[in-house]
Amino acid sequence: MPYCRKCGAELAADANFCSKCGTPVAQAQAVPASQHQTFKVSGKPRLVVVNRSPGKVDVRPGADGEVTVDLQLREPDDVECSVSQSGSTVTVRCRALVHPFRWPRYFGSGGPRSDISVLVPKESEVHVEASLDQVTVDGIKGEVNVDTSIAKIYIANVEGKVHAKARTGQIEISNVNGTVTVENKTGPVTLENTNGTVSIQNRMGPIKFSGSLSTTENWFRTRMGSIELQLTGNPDLTVEAYTHLGSVTPSPDIADWHYERGRYVGRIGSGTGKLLIETRTGSVDIHR
Repeated sequence: MPYCRKCGAELAADANFCSKCGTPVAQAQAVPASQHQTFKVSGKPRLVVVNRSPGKVDVRPGADGEVTVDLQLREPDDVECSVSQSGSTVTVRCRALVHPFRWPRYFGSGGPRSDISVLVPKESEVHVEASLDQVTVDGIKGEVNVDTSIAKIYIANVEGKVHAKARTGQIEISNVNGTVTVENKTGPVTLENTNGTVSIQNRMGPIKFSGSLSTTENWFRTRMGSIELQLTGNPDLTVEAYTHLGSVTPSPDIADWHYERGRYVGRIGSGTGKLLIETRTGSVDIHR
């Protein structure tokens, strides 16, 4: 008969908690499991990763013509994972089979977890959906889409089209050339050395950007938080900035800076492109 490690009371064989003091019963830890698979692909492959359990997702460039998937599973009996191929599309799906409210039974192990690492050809299309932990996509030339619930998103060294969406989490993007779209509900958004067309919508959190903006339409919006933009290269933009509670500090390079219809308006260069900046609660800083 097992006994409670805290109060010494006798425990039922299938008990998850002590009936006397409520202390979780330590369970024997399952041996972690790993899986390794390599798929032959042609052309520009498409990778789809859906991780519905806690765990990291890491996507990086590997050998041309191959997609290599490595899975590290904790509590493997309570994690369901599948890896499949259809043409040049490789799909990885993982999910926890136990509701998080029942995770006290995993006292000491932390519960089910799926860490997913994938190597793809440099020219690839990547789509990732994740629930918890961190998503990293680094070194891809193509289209990158990342959608998370509660996770940090880190995207770096990408040439092409990037779309990052989070409900709660930090988003960091660096060394990207192309089109970048970001949607975040709660958390800071940071873009470093990002060059191209940029659109950022943040509900609650600051925005920080450095890079060169295209001569199309670029916009940075947050409801609560400051916006800091460091413009590099030779910007050619009409600038419109708005804040309800806060200050607007423009770069000396902005010509004809004036207040018009509730916004500060000016231009850098001839004003071919458009830069819209809005925050309800926070300050705006534009500098070179």
